[in-house]
Order: sequence, then C-alpha cells, then structure tokens
Amino acid sequence: MVALRQVLLVEDDDGAREMFAAALRLTGYHVRTAADGLAGLRLLEGFVPDVVVLDLGLPIASGFEVLHEIRSVDATKHIPVIAISGHDLGVRLAKANPEFYATIAKPFDPETLVRAVSRAVRQRR
Repeated sequence: MVALRQVLLVEDDDGAREMFAAALRLTGYHVRTAADGLAGLRLLEGFVPDVVVLDLGLPIASGFEVLHEIRSVDATKHIPVIAISGHDLGVRLAKANPEFYATIAKPFDPETLVRAVSRAVRQRR
C-alpha cells in the first residue's frame, strides 16, 4: 500500500481553505488544515508534511513568520513551502524570497495549486 502524501494547508479564508483542501484530497493527498499561523505551527509540532501551502496574510502569525519558524526547525526546514496571496506586494515579496518553493497569486483555480503541490512532491522524492 502506498502512503498518501501529506499536505499542511494554512489559509484563513474558510471557503478557500475548504475548496483547496477538497481539490488536494480528490487528487489523493492527505490534507491537514489550519486557519491561522499559530494553529499551523502547532500542527507542525507532531506532523511533518511533504508540502506546506501557506497563505501570507494570516492572522496571529503571518505567512512570513510561519516560514521563518518552519526553516528554524531541523525536522521541517527542508519542507517545500508554497506561498499563496491575494496581495500584489505579498506575491512580489514571496517571489523574491528563495525560501519559498513557489508562489501563487489569488485568485487561482484549485488545479493550479494541485499542480504546484504535485511538482513539489515529485522533486522532494
């Protein structure tokens, strides 16, 4: 039996989080979700996903703060992180940051996210 690839999706918009998680699950990924940066970091305490999808405009801890924490822990520092943002400045900053595997500007089709996650998983193998 092949293990499902694990994705952590951190997105504060309920509708977007549900839509993106459903698209990833339909493609065969096991998805855990969080609605804010702190909740996402708490999930990482006992869970090491293959990919993190991270909204940059999160409450409590921003996507950039979450990225910093991910990179500062040995168990998670090599996980590909895909940044998503609906703000032009956030997209530009993320694209300029080599710590992000990829950046996707909102709005986008869920299939765009599935393709980016699939690429990250393939490259990580």
